[in-house]
Amino acid sequence: MAPRMANRESTATKRPATLGWVDEPRAEGVPGPTVHIEGWALSDARIRAVEVRLGEHRYRARYGLPRHDVAQVYPEPPDNPNSGFVLDCDFSAHPSPRGVLRRTLHIVAIANDGSETLLGRRSLVEPEARGRWQFVAARNARPFYVIPALSGIAAGGAYGLQERYAAYESPTTRIGMRVPILYLRTTLGAGGDYRFDADFDIRREHRGRPVADDSLALVLAHARTHRLPVLVTLNGGIWADSGGTCPAWDQIDRLEEDAANCQWNEHNEVMPDDHLSHLPGSQAAPELSRALTLNVFAREVRERKRRNLTEAARHLVAFMREHDDLFVGVTLDPDCYVNPFFEEAQWYDYNPDTLAQFRHWLAGTGPYRGEGGDPVPDLSRWRRSMPLSLADICHIARRSFACWEDVDPPRVFRRDADAPYWNDPWVREWEHFRRHLVAVHYDELAQWLVDAGIPSDRIWSAQGLMGPAENAMPLALSIESAVKNYDSGGVSIEGSKPRDGHLGAIVYGAAATNEVVAENGHSLFATLARIDPRFAIVEFSTADLRNPARRPTYRDAYRALRDLWNAGACFVSPMAWNGSEGLREDDADYVTFTAWRNTPLESATCDFLLERLNLPLGSRLWTFGTPSHADDDGWSAEAGSIRALNGALELTADARGIVALVSPRETMLAAHAIERVIVGLPETMPLREIAIDARAENANEWRRLTFASGDAIETTSAGRAIVVSTKTDHTRSNADGSVDRLRITFHFASHARSVLSRVAILCRD
Repeated sequence: MAPRMANRESTATKRPATLGWVDEPRAEGVPGPTVHIEGWALSDARIRAVEVRLGEHRYRARYGLPRHDVAQVYPEPPDNPNSGFVLDCDFSAHPSPRGVLRRTLHIVAIANDGSETLLGRRSLVEPEARGRWQFVAARNARPFYVIPALSGIAAGGAYGLQERYAAYESPTTRIGMRVPILYLRTTLGAGGDYRFDADFDIRREHRGRPVADDSLALVLAHARTHRLPVLVTLNGGIWADSGGTCPAWDQIDRLEEDAANCQWNEHNEVMPDDHLSHLPGSQAAPELSRALTLNVFAREVRERKRRNLTEAARHLVAFMREHDDLFVGVTLDPDCYVNPFFEEAQWYDYNPDTLAQFRHWLAGTGPYRGEGGDPVPDLSRWRRSMPLSLADICHIARRSFACWEDVDPPRVFRRDADAPYWNDPWVREWEHFRRHLVAVHYDELAQWLVDAGIPSDRIWSAQGLMGPAENAMPLALSIESAVKNYDSGGVSIEGSKPRDGHLGAIVYGAAATNEVVAENGHSLFATLARIDPRFAIVEFSTADLRNPARRPTYRDAYRALRDLWNAGACFVSPMAWNGSEGLREDDADYVTFTAWRNTPLESATCDFLLERLNLPLGSRLWTFGTPSHADDDGWSAEAGSIRALNGALELTADARGIVALVSPRETMLAAHAIERVIVGLPETMPLREIAIDARAENANEWRRLTFASGDAIETTSAGRAIVVSTKTDHTRSNADGSVDRLRITFHFASHARSVLSRVAILCRD
């Protein structure tokens, strides 16, 4: 078998002077204290040594073992055929500092010319991580998933995924894969009426490019064979055919040949599909100029989508019945938009049938009165409470329409300081309708899957909620939100949650790090949780698509993961397992927004998972950074003082021996749901009592949640525990018992200094 490194080197790139690979351990995280390491290394200058480094400690591997498989691929370097190395290390003589759950092993090849090459990194995982939350693990069988996005299953795209993160799995934390299935592109082709083909031959090419990277049958077979949970992105949206036009197989490309099936711009034009090929995407030159119309009168578009989506669902339902524990669920068409990619150079959708639906929506007629006729859906539940008359329309538009057929939406969007388009009431009606189009389409996609047998609690939308550019208004919260000063593409947060499914968000940059403030004044993640407590982050990168050259940091990743967990997200899907490799971040073709392995984001995710092994989903946890990162997590001191250390807060009591900590906003808990609060104080720290108070949003006073002293303060493997009764003043005095912030008051035996390694809130089932 050829060495794995050989499969990763492009024939177009020059071979480096030193190269190699770490074959074992395959996993990124390795339980300590003993580790077996082996691999190979070659250099034009010959290899002097291979070292394994743990901090300041260095261990030399035995080098010069036969590796004829490597020599067959790289015959030139002089060390052949004896390029193998092996080392068995026992690190028990060098235990980790208290609280450190993993340490990085660096495997380094040293050439005779003194140059050093990093062959790989592995994490030495401490046994303490698995035991910390063991006492609560069985209380919630629903795990939180980290599901890297990947593709090319048959070509080895998922190779090693199930092994790499084994050390970070527990009953409450699991690893899976997310794979896109292009249900309108992987078809039987023109000869088979473009019906969905679960066994699509991925060897097919069109103009030198694969038609598709994956088939559903191969994806499910891999999940079954490797016992790997799978989330399937059923993609029939604007990105589904962006990889190149292929009408021989792609139903979208075939449909888009008829302008009646497409979105139109304000000049009644349909652009060539490659008109915006300069835009960045997960593949070169994405074709984003044409998009299928979303109106309910587009009979052929809706029928083809429903038919193929239903057929794909049939295979998924069969898989779910056989392997319920492996089927995470599905996400729907990513980025369901009224095409926004022209960024106000053009506006969409002026398709004649969309305009007909707009008129019915204004008047509350046709499908909004249940009179659409087969196969137009009944949109009665979307009917306006106050339909408009033609006279109303003329007044709002400040135009004279002789009849309903003449009613036309705005086609000019001025940015005049005295009358910008976002203040125009006629633009408001048009924008509300465009948001309504998107919401209805997500509703229909989810409904078709439910009708095919997929449970609604395993369906998520996949709406792009990237933060607005500088000086732009916040994302629209609802369909009725005010018009924004940019082309929002019909996106609203509430409109992204299907009635028969859950809200799934695609976030990059500031949206991923939860630095976007919504219309309601809350953070993006808190807003998602308020709309749907079972929301998920279905595509995720801390890289900024507007500034892709900026390298995301560990701090970005830490805060993003902390906040999405504390908001209650069901899973997160990082981009992308087989994207750019972090060890090659200096390469010219490195892409930050598809980089995952060996990046700060992956490192922070490993730390994030270790801190939550066996911790139930729905709990809240603040770890104040990690052993490599300091963060106060938004907590402040009301009495005494605090200082952020790496992975802890240093507490300094006042003259009374008191430290009072106030949590950040948006804990988003019901008081009656809080069962215990865990505080990570040293066991040796004398503590007289702990009081916990809660405050509702916009409230001025604190209400006592619980109080404990002496033996009433439990000692657990995660810290001191305080039980919260359901019969509290706070619960009785608030109709919903909502908690926005907590205050934790420690009364120490004396004026003292201590460290606090974590605060956790455990909730009742």
